[in-house]
Amino acid sequence: MQKYVKLLCVFVLATGFIEPLHAMLSDGIHQQRDYEDLANESTEFDSTCYVLDHKAQISQTGVLIAPDLVATAAHGVIEMIQKRQQEPMNQPLPVEQVDVTFINNGQIFTAQAACVLVDARYTENSGLQAKHDIALIKLKQPIHHIRPAKLFEKKTVPSQSVLTVVSFGMADQPKNPAIKRAFRLYERDTYHVGGLDEEELASKRSLLQSSLFFKPDKKLTQPSEQADEETIRVFDATQNWIKDGEKPYALALPGTSGAPVFVRITENGKTEDYLFGVVTSFAHLSGQFQAPKGVPEDEYILTRRQQSFNNYQTIFALFYKEDNNPITYDKAARDYFLDSTFIRLLERIKRF
Repeated sequence: MQKYVKLLCVFVLATGFIEPLHAMLSDGIHQQRDYEDLANESTEFDSTCYVLDHKAQISQTGVLIAPDLVATAAHGVIEMIQKRQQEPMNQPLPVEQVDVTFINNGQIFTAQAACVLVDARYTENSGLQAKHDIALIKLKQPIHHIRPAKLFEKKTVPSQSVLTVVSFGMADQPKNPAIKRAFRLYERDTYHVGGLDEEELASKRSLLQSSLFFKPDKKLTQPSEQADEETIRVFDATQNWIKDGEKPYALALPGTSGAPVFVRITENGKTEDYLFGVVTSFAHLSGQFQAPKGVPEDEYILTRRQQSFNNYQTIFALFYKEDNNPITYDKAARDYFLDSTFIRLLERIKRF
């Protein structure tokens, strides 16, 4: 696969406004109950939460990363700040009327937010905001009965590691109370906004990644090295889907912003789910299939489900940087380490 493919896409934010938007496009193979059951597959997924801003009438998903800290997508938090007629700054901003809700063992628990902090790189007009679409919410009181999601300092992540999105995006289920669902992402690739990174291509850099919304082809004919990107990625996704027991997958649409992306890693015979990133948007894989000008992209996709397969991808931002040292480069696995700027972000909000 070409490493620096310029994806011709419309970058559509996946913020979950409390309007009849759609949280996800299911695979057409599984029932809604399958998505709900998958959300209970791992106790690590209990850290997923539903963020509701009563003042701005905005909802999105988040994830507990410390007893009193929630990580989520920055673009929704920016709206919270703007609705309060404040300016996003590189420091925590107090907020009221923001609730964070968890479902643990069938029990609903709600905490109140004290302040929010947006990664300053997201507010910079650098053209790279999407890579840093991450914000933090500090709670008024710590939560001790729900285990925070695990972040790692440094790990080797195999390229075929199972990725799971856990979401409270419920806008496509408007008659239901908040429900927690999950779906798999079966392959991933580095997503370069506008083609090549505008940053210096150093050995270590922060990432935005994507995963294809695919239609399985169980024939699994190995594509040639000259095959187009869609063909190669569909092949990779399909073989990983079969290997994983054909679990439900989906495309993240408006309503799933901030949903955690967990990566499953096995070391020394022990398997654990670590927090890898958060969902920020969806985008075209190519310009071959997309909504006409003036037509909302999510509406266009939902009325053309079959044509949407192989043409769209879920976008997520990482909490990590990738070690791109050419001497240690391995196609089958990549080394990631916790982003130092994100660490400073954590330290800043903890002092609030």
